[in-house]
Amino acid sequence: MSKDVPERAERSSGPAVSEAVSVAVAELVEDLREGLLALAVGAGLQVMTALMEQEVAAVCGPRGKHDPQRSATRHGHGGGSVTLGGRRVPVTRPRMRATDGSGELPVPAYELFSRTEVLGRMAMERMLAGLSTHRYPVGLEPVGTRTEQAAVSTSKSAVSRRFVAATETALAQLLAADLSQLDLVGLMIDGVHFGEHCCVVALGIDGTKHP
Repeated sequence: MSKDVPERAERSSGPAVSEAVSVAVAELVEDLREGLLALAVGAGLQVMTALMEQEVAAVCGPRGKHDPQRSATRHGHGGGSVTLGGRRVPVTRPRMRATDGSGELPVPAYELFSRTEVLGRMAMERMLAGLSTHRYPVGLEPVGTRTEQAAVSTSKSAVSRRFVAATETALAQLLAADLSQLDLVGLMIDGVHFGEHCCVVALGIDGTKHP
């Protein structure tokens, strides 16, 4: 077995970062007219694509060159989506399959950029700040017309589902918190009515406040 195989496995454990990545400037002209942020988004999406291709090359070897020691082979491209500024943006992602027949292997960069946790966090922050689900898109960062038109997951129902899921997770973490190490000197309890429901909040004080 060649010595570079462990290095490939190590490189594939996280997003590959190259010292230099080329972008197609001609494709960014439209974004440039919309301002610096739209230009940065367009360039960032190109860089992300380059990173994914580099990771595949690190595992599968150079394109068109047979490598008997490779652990995976290229498997074309497929549709996917990544999180960008509170939206889901469709992208084309490279795919690869293990040479031992165990199935498709993940591309770390795509796994990282496609995470949805940030969507729930952003939805909860905006709802708590008083922005309604109907007006959620108004609070999003501008990313350029081309990216905006392709984006999804900004509908009222999608935002509402993410808000409910995020608040359920936050509440579960709060209720599961270990309070045995607290040495409280004061305890404040109050209730707030929301429609037919009453939300009871307890605040413990030991020099700092613990909800």
